[in-house]
Amino acid sequence: MTPTDASRWDTYGHLTWLGRHQQQSFDRWYEVAAGGATVGYHWTPHLKAELDVSTSTQGQTYSVEPVPPFPGFPTFVTSEHEFRLTTVAAALNAQFFENTWFHPFVGAGIEVTREREHIRRTTSIAIPRDPRAPPTISPPQTDTKTRFVGHPFVGAGFKVYVSERAFIRTDLRTSWSSDGLATMAWRNGIGFDF
Repeated sequence: MTPTDASRWDTYGHLTWLGRHQQQSFDRWYEVAAGGATVGYHWTPHLKAELDVSTSTQGQTYSVEPVPPFPGFPTFVTSEHEFRLTTVAAALNAQFFENTWFHPFVGAGIEVTREREHIRRTTSIAIPRDPRAPPTISPPQTDTKTRFVGHPFVGAGFKVYVSERAFIRTDLRTSWSSDGLATMAWRNGIGFDF
């Protein structure tokens, strides 16, 4: 099922299960669904460059953080963290087999992620030691932060051709930071050569 004239370009739309490690004032993993598109250019039948763009649904984690206490009275505040990711990635893939319907591949590259975090902190009440002093009440607070981070990644997967130019693709991709594993993504979708 290989076309007589080898296609140089392909495109692929994917749905993704994405797990992301969030390490700041707390240490949590969260999971989201994501979707995106990839376009690739075959330099040779076995070497391909890819550009990928994806965006995620909203993920959530919770944290409990200490706030400056009154002497002898530790105070904590609970926060809800909501995350949304948008990622642009560039990769080089080594694709195996030529003139066949099944193409396994491995790849590596760099991804740049825009991470938007919305934080909601609960009300905290601090009771002073002096019974005559009123308690200090901090009202709920919200904050939004945007970060851009870059990570190297590696991946492996395969393409299975279902017609001369249409294929199903699945792959597993992991990105890494100085703290270790940053993300794990399992991507599935359909694509076309052109």
